[in-house]
Parts: sequence; C-alpha cells; structure tokens
Amino acid sequence: MKAFATRHKQFIRNSHKSEDYFGFELRTLAKLEPGLKFLYEDWWKVEFKNLDAIPNEGPALIVGNSTGLVPWTAMMLIYALMSRENPRRVHVVCDMDWIEDERVHHFLRELGFVPWSSDNVKRLLARGEIVATFPEGIASTQKTFSQRYRLGDFDWTRLLSGVEEGVKIIPLATLGLDEAVPVLFNADKIAKLLNMPAFPVTPFFPFYPFPVNLFSLPVKWKMAFLAPSQYKKETNRDKVEEQAKAQARYLEGEIQAEINRMLRARTHTFAK
Repeated sequence: MKAFATRHKQFIRNSHKSEDYFGFELRTLAKLEPGLKFLYEDWWKVEFKNLDAIPNEGPALIVGNSTGLVPWTAMMLIYALMSRENPRRVHVVCDMDWIEDERVHHFLRELGFVPWSSDNVKRLLARGEIVATFPEGIASTQKTFSQRYRLGDFDWTRLLSGVEEGVKIIPLATLGLDEAVPVLFNADKIAKLLNMPAFPVTPFFPFYPFPVNLFSLPVKWKMAFLAPSQYKKETNRDKVEEQAKAQARYLEGEIQAEINRMLRARTHTFAK
C-alpha cells in the first residue's frame, strides 16, 4: 500500500471524493496495481494515444471495443487513467448477472466495476464521474481468433444515459487483446453446464486448466481515444433513442476504422 500511495497520491485524493456507492475499495485496487503495472508497462507495453481527451473534471462516457471473458481492456483503462498526470477514476459498467460466484462479483465491484443499468450510468454521470461501457456486451466474450478485430453490433441502449445527460461520449479503440489471448473456439456445452457466456479454449488448454489457460502472450497493445461527440441534454424519449441508435452506429464505424488503421500501420505484433 505504501508503494501505491507514493505512485498515486493524487489518484487517492480524487478517489476519496468519488462515488463509492457500488462497492469500490481502494485497498483492493492497491493490491492489484503491481500486476496491472507489469502488464501495462512491461508485458503488453501499452501505447495509449490521446489520454488527455478525458476531462480533468466532470462526467464523460467512454465507449470501446472489447474481447474475451477476462476484462483486460477495462483493467488497462483503469490503470491508464489512474496513472496519468491528472488521474481520474473510471467506473466500468458491464454485464455482471452471469457471474454466480459472489467472490468474483464482489472483487470486480471493489475494482470499480458496476452492474449495467441505465439508472446506474445516469447516477454516475449526474455525479460527475467517468463511466466506461463496452457495448458489444456478452457477445464479445465469445469472439474467437478467426473473428479478431471485427466488432460486433453495438447495443445502443448502453449509450442512452450519455445522450440523455448531454455528456461527452469518447470512443476508445484497442488493438492487441485479440492476439494476446488467442481463443481457438468456445466449448459451448461446457459453458452451458457452468452457466457461463463462453468457455474459451486457447492453445494453452488442456496443458493449463481454466482459467489459467487464459494466459496471455506478450503482444504489443495500442489504445487510443478518438474525437468525442456530445449532444444537448434531452428529455424527449423518442429523440433520445433515435440519437442513441445513430451514435451507436457512428461509434462502431469510427472504432472499427481506427482499428483497421492501427493494423495497417503496425510493424510488429509482439512487444519489444
């Protein structure tokens, strides 16, 4: 905790002012921070562009692509924002109903994950918080290596609160995870038996049991915030829904285009 306090003084100060209604626990994040630091700086060597696109104060909604059962993209986002010059805490709003193990559920909430609902997002934005959502939803946990970097449909309902509240909506494009944890296929019968959305089989299975088989390769990651959008605060429900649907299509296209640009510009896959 001492090393964490030394590295993240301002983040700790800011966190004490931030919303903790959903169970955030600074000590839990402090215990995990050395591992996140290693992954971000040494293993994946994440290169994050436009990190200053996030405002130093006030609300914003981050919308990004994701892959896999373990929320590594969200974890790297948490670390990046807590480590920048003007640190912010991010609340990652995602589907958590499928997680039956209360220990896992509790652990994620302590790190800053929040069960998805429009009311939860609206509550956080109204309190000036940074919220992140990955609108491919559960489908993103089922992606295989053959589907890498092909975005699924964005669920427009995930953007409703951001459009309604008139906050900045900031796209996030991430390149790297699809190859870092290559999923050969999903064992659907096992997933159904375990009440999980997916049971990924990787090249490390059956040599390593689940979830150790989700071991990651040292693939170079690139993350980038793109140009934000913002609507005027709106109360007309039909208009909000229309705008949210249009925004979902727009963001999906922008993020996919940025990922395609990253792939074309990439000179090597693995971190050096």
